[in-house]
Amino acid sequence: MEQIDTFMKNVQVLLDAANYIENHEKNNGKCEHGYASTYPATQSTHHQRQRKFKNKKMDNIHNRSAHNELEKNRRAHLRLCLERLKMLIPLGPDCSRHTTLGLLNKAKGHIKKLEEMDRRSQHQLESLEREQRHLQRQLAHLQTPGGGDRDRVRMDSLGSPLASEHSDSDQEEIKVDVESTDFSHGELDSISTNGCSDLEDHNSRQSLASDEGYSTCSLKLAFSS
Repeated sequence: MEQIDTFMKNVQVLLDAANYIENHEKNNGKCEHGYASTYPATQSTHHQRQRKFKNKKMDNIHNRSAHNELEKNRRAHLRLCLERLKMLIPLGPDCSRHTTLGLLNKAKGHIKKLEEMDRRSQHQLESLEREQRHLQRQLAHLQTPGGGDRDRVRMDSLGSPLASEHSDSDQEEIKVDVESTDFSHGELDSISTNGCSDLEDHNSRQSLASDEGYSTCSLKLAFSS
């Protein structure tokens, strides 16, 4: 009976020691005994590392292939854009010898030329629009009742002061002081003849000026209509 008790005590001591060692190794992360060894855990960790390395390698391969595919598509798109650009710009006979840089420089110059042409066309369009508005205003003014008559009266009024000035100057030229000068019959006849001719010239000039003003106004009305 005493031997059994001693044996049970020894077993209990061994169990306590084993528990202590196991707890100590768990805390320190070291395994020195077979019964407390973590070999299966080490093996699983190695397997996990191999699996991670394999997955990483596969990811790298996938990323590289995806990058190569994207680069291939980018270069194909660039070639297509360059071919379209060659069709849009005038390159001349040696278009096959152009490099990408030369092609881009020619495209830049062509774009500047087109912008300059666009500015000139816009300026010309604005000038034509202004002229159109001016002509429309003139047409609307002429289409109003009495608009043409007012223009004709204005032209006649502009021509009348000129005619009056000519008549005054001609009258001053032919005006003579009869009381202070003695003339013979021949001289009087010549003076009267000259006076009549001057008056006729004056009347003809006045009628010509009025006809000229009327014809100018008529031409303006015909052009506006």
